[in-house]
Amino acid sequence: EASMVSPFATGRDGKSLLTVVDLIREGRACLATNLATFQYFIVYAFTLTTIRTILVVLAALSLGEYVWLTMDVGIGIVMVWTMMQSKPTKELCSYRPTATLLGLRTIVGIVFPYITAIVAVVVAEVMMWAKPWYEQLNPLDDIHLLPAQWMLRGDNYDSAIGMIALILALVNTAYVNTYGGRFRQNIMCNWMINVVYAVFLFALFWLLLTPASEFNCIYRVNCDTKHSLQAGDLTVLAAFSAAGGIGGCFLGPQVKIWQEEMTQAGWNKTEYWLPEPAHDCLPPPGMHTTPVESPEISNFGCVGPNNCYAPGFRWQVAIVFVAYILINHWFVKFILQGPVSATLRRRQKRGDRALFGETIEGSGQNFSEGRDDDEAASDPDLQIRM
Repeated sequence: EASMVSPFATGRDGKSLLTVVDLIREGRACLATNLATFQYFIVYAFTLTTIRTILVVLAALSLGEYVWLTMDVGIGIVMVWTMMQSKPTKELCSYRPTATLLGLRTIVGIVFPYITAIVAVVVAEVMMWAKPWYEQLNPLDDIHLLPAQWMLRGDNYDSAIGMIALILALVNTAYVNTYGGRFRQNIMCNWMINVVYAVFLFALFWLLLTPASEFNCIYRVNCDTKHSLQAGDLTVLAAFSAAGGIGGCFLGPQVKIWQEEMTQAGWNKTEYWLPEPAHDCLPPPGMHTTPVESPEISNFGCVGPNNCYAPGFRWQVAIVFVAYILINHWFVKFILQGPVSATLRRRQKRGDRALFGETIEGSGQNFSEGRDDDEAASDPDLQIRM
């Protein structure tokens, strides 16, 4: 078979059995990467489902339309592709990576980022519910949103928190799963994932910490009516906005005030009044509604209905999300690839010696990738890598 012979006929140094080592190194790196992407997609499935369930149960809420596009293309395709660009280490480790989908290491690597992401969402939401400016919005009951406008169910305070937490959980999980360990090179050698990771983190914290802008309104975070209308100048993005979110009105909690005043003033149409871009998203003149400049409608520098957070609260949430990032980095480096996993490997070896009378190598059932710390310390070429 040519596929079996070619690696040895065209490998390094011509025809050499050292190619066997190269094949094993490549295979182990490939296996480690496959498990890393598998863990990412399982975390994606559980985290997305849970956050969506929380929003739906809370008040029939959803996420902005460009949140879905970013998850499916920007992260699910682009960032996952960068995860696969890590190359194998130059040395062959004495262990092979785990290949069990239901092994301890795989399950823990899925459960921890998922649980911490949900905890971060709950903490941020509870903090927000205690603020005097917060107002919960049920788009179906409070402003009678039409079925065709279901994408605009993301125009509220709660969905914005869910969006940032969800995207952050996905990009952070993808990144920490690309740490090299003993089978793949240091993550710093994979410059593409570092660039993508930095871009996503910058964008997420920009959305959270900055005042309303057209960019904020694309993702419906810290967005107001003024900039939502101006986002219509982003012609390409507006063309793909099926629900009219980009370039349309922002249907935030403040719309409820106007809608109730319109009903009380004798609005006699068959449908409830909702803002329209043709009228600058304002109530018809002469209806004696609350002025748009009123603090009940516009606040924190935002104009018209909005979901803008108070400046102090933005930094409080930022601290929660930074803590989430650091905890997950620490977990991978200290637990999955650090002294905790080394201790468990040594304990497993002692158990193997007691049971079989010899060291069982390469079982693939270890809690972490790699070899023991005492082994690595004796060989400078096999030090723990990122």
